[in-house]
Amino acid sequence: MNDKVAKPQGWGAGVRTREAVLKRRYPTIDDLRKRAKKRVPSFGFDYVEGGAGETEINVARNRASLDGVQIVPRFGVENYTASTEIELFGKTYAMPIGIAPMGLPGLMWPGGEDAFADAAQKARAPFTLGSSAGAAIERMAERAPDVIWYQLYRVARDDLRINFDMAQRAVDCGVNVLTLDVPARTKRPRELRNDLVIPYRPNLRTICELMMRPSWLMALRKGGQPSFANYPRYVGTNPSHIEIATFVKREVGGAFSWEEVKRFRDKWPRALVVKGILHPEDAEIAVSLGVDGVQVSNHGGRQLEGAPASIDVLPAIARQVGDRAAVIFDGGVRSGMDVIRAAALGAKCTLTGRPFMYGLGALGMEGPGFVMDFFQEEIRAALRQCGVRTFAELSTLSTRHPNAWEFSKPTAARPAMAAAE
Repeated sequence: MNDKVAKPQGWGAGVRTREAVLKRRYPTIDDLRKRAKKRVPSFGFDYVEGGAGETEINVARNRASLDGVQIVPRFGVENYTASTEIELFGKTYAMPIGIAPMGLPGLMWPGGEDAFADAAQKARAPFTLGSSAGAAIERMAERAPDVIWYQLYRVARDDLRINFDMAQRAVDCGVNVLTLDVPARTKRPRELRNDLVIPYRPNLRTICELMMRPSWLMALRKGGQPSFANYPRYVGTNPSHIEIATFVKREVGGAFSWEEVKRFRDKWPRALVVKGILHPEDAEIAVSLGVDGVQVSNHGGRQLEGAPASIDVLPAIARQVGDRAAVIFDGGVRSGMDVIRAAALGAKCTLTGRPFMYGLGALGMEGPGFVMDFFQEEIRAALRQCGVRTFAELSTLSTRHPNAWEFSKPTAARPAMAAAE
């Protein structure tokens, strides 16, 4: 596509920029999704799209619950430009939304981590690199030095020696936020149907499909085969892709205990976030251990099909700890209005993954930047529609949230809490 495209008759004289053309073609995240589905091999698209369980109901629940949240706008404010800036962990970000951690973006589009880092750095928005991503923390920190965060999966070997070494690497790179995630391995039917297991070995069907995706193959030639780039030093000397993947399958996974979270708090000198919180009592434990933030997340519906929608537990968690820690939200976000909904219910910042993946698949390396601009524009417009000047003012608006959870007070300390004390 050329950078300048002639306007059709009736639009008047002049030209439309590539940005204007893309906005017209992809006015919603779902438009990007549909385009990505046509350009990306099914194993890559299904890896991003899929959720846990036979019906992937938790993915749908995230969306349905977000759509059910209503906000009452206020009027009487003179014309103004709304600010999307937020203060988080001692830094100012230009946007209240960032890129959530995702393993192997290269499955959607080879070299995707570079595109994420560049887009986030340019937009001054948070970018969370997953420890299972296909790019090493050192290289990503050079590419996005002002905005990079790091997510850590548990590696129990040698009393968490590998985890603490990874954390030290992040410290050495100047990373400001470390997030601790707590997934267990789960069943994702789409990945099983595509034989997308660790270590991955393409079958004949996959090879035939790749022949029908020349743009993806060209990106693969340039970006290289997706791999777990943060683990080779722990596997051996010059390990193969299969050896690294086998190590990840065998060693990585499981939930951090509260005692282990405390150990990370004692050693980690920067902001610390616990990701995957869905209960206010767990948020309270985390804050009592000194974490700086809690991320309300059900892992995009990819872990436990019977879990509540993230947005439905957000208000209770924000009421519990929002005055003492930053409450971060992710789960089903597809528009600027979704970001506004989360903020009105207590979130200080929102992260999302699939929209940036869809942008990557639809538009290649320029896709994440397009999605950043998409959210910036929609968030600013939604702020003005709601009658507020800043992101923080959203918490003053009246909301209706029919699916919100109400938690009863615990009658006794859970064993995990007692162990952490």
